[in-house]
Amino acid sequence: MELRHLRYFLAVAEELHFHRAAARLHISQPPLSQQIRALERELGVTLLERNRRRVTLTAAGESFRDDARSVLAAVERASERARDVARGSLGSLSIGFVGSAMFSPTLPDILREFRAGHPDVELVLRELPTVAQLNALVRGELDLGVIRGPIEETEIDPQLEFLTIQRENLVAALPSDHPLASRRRLRAESLRGETFVILERRDAPGLFAGLASAMGDAGGVPDDVLEVAEMQTIISLVAGGFGVSLVPASVGQVDRSGVAFRPLAGPTPTIELSLAWRSGGDSPVRNAFIAAARPARIQRARRAREA
Repeated sequence: MELRHLRYFLAVAEELHFHRAAARLHISQPPLSQQIRALERELGVTLLERNRRRVTLTAAGESFRDDARSVLAAVERASERARDVARGSLGSLSIGFVGSAMFSPTLPDILREFRAGHPDVELVLRELPTVAQLNALVRGELDLGVIRGPIEETEIDPQLEFLTIQRENLVAALPSDHPLASRRRLRAESLRGETFVILERRDAPGLFAGLASAMGDAGGVPDDVLEVAEMQTIISLVAGGFGVSLVPASVGQVDRSGVAFRPLAGPTPTIELSLAWRSGGDSPVRNAFIAAARPARIQRARRAREA
């Protein structure tokens, strides 16, 4: 039995007229009659009573009609689901992200645009440090990561691919009553001798590389360093007077009492926000997210909302 036999029978069962059913199916009447008789022989039951004036369903025919409708509806649902999966419109994505990514509108914009275009995709979000994300990607525990770079090539697994979605400058974060907070811009060397509050360097190599680059001409990374796990903890400790920090410029857009954010004078190191994933594998939903995250697309979507 083939699906076309169900469709042929259902057309006759609904029209109760072979000529109209044949016209509906865009076939001639004799082949349709032959297919219905073949179906009845295969089932070993009579589905239709026929005479010159009318066609009626037998009790077996009525039962088979209802089940045929259910089967064809299920096949259509399965077909549509397969098409949705192939288009990346259905499925789930586990996405890691560094906490500092949420200070910038870039990642929230990507998530908003993707959810609007793919409402049936389940997004599972996990806040994780950069290195923890890279390890989870290699192990297959994450589909995508949103990390801070740059990262030394020797520290990158060759299985991983990256797409930079934002570059931004580092800015100084100071207690608001710090003597340097009265300046509009700071030179990195003016921070020499300060206690630095930073993310743990083993978890956030990108931010540490930015700090090292900024302080390179001022004698290198300070010895007096307080390492913490979260960006919000950095800001809170700076507000409490425990030290200073260098943070992505987007973090400085947050109005935080007790903290002054100041740009750096002269050449300023940049830090990247990048999408990371393990290469290979057929994942249409992952590929759809990567396409949605490309900077040009996000800029167009942002301009459209602001228009």
